Amino acid sequence: MGYIGAHGVAALHRYKYSGVDNSLLAKYLFQPFWSRCVNFFPIWMPPNGITLMGFLFLITSAFLGYVYSPCLDSPPPRWVHFAHGFLLFLYQTFDAVDGKQARRTSSSSPLGELFDHGDLFCCP
Repeated sequence: MGYIGAHGVAALHRYKYSGVDNSLLAKYLFQPFWSRCVNFFPIWMPPNGITLMGFLFLITSAFLGYVYSPCLDSPPPRWVHFAHGFLLFLYQTFDAVDGKQARRTSSSSPLGELFDHGDLFCCP
């Protein structure tokens, strides 16, 4: 069995992800916002494509930081800070919308869950 024994393998087979946010902000602000945003994406677009687009916003943000302050020893222009905030907002929105797209298109999968939560990049 290598790193985990039979008991650990059995526990992995029983595992089911469950993430619930019962906060008032999520219920009355974020969920309605994300439900409207999902309609901007075409029905044929795969949820993993939305996840990947969101990840590209993070890459763009990191690239901006590197270009304008490569050694982190000088402050970048103010607009870069606003760009970081906006790109982070877009990433979070796309990350939330991809699950709604998966439910809308009935294309939820364990691979999509793995890709969405970033564990795909951590696996050996």
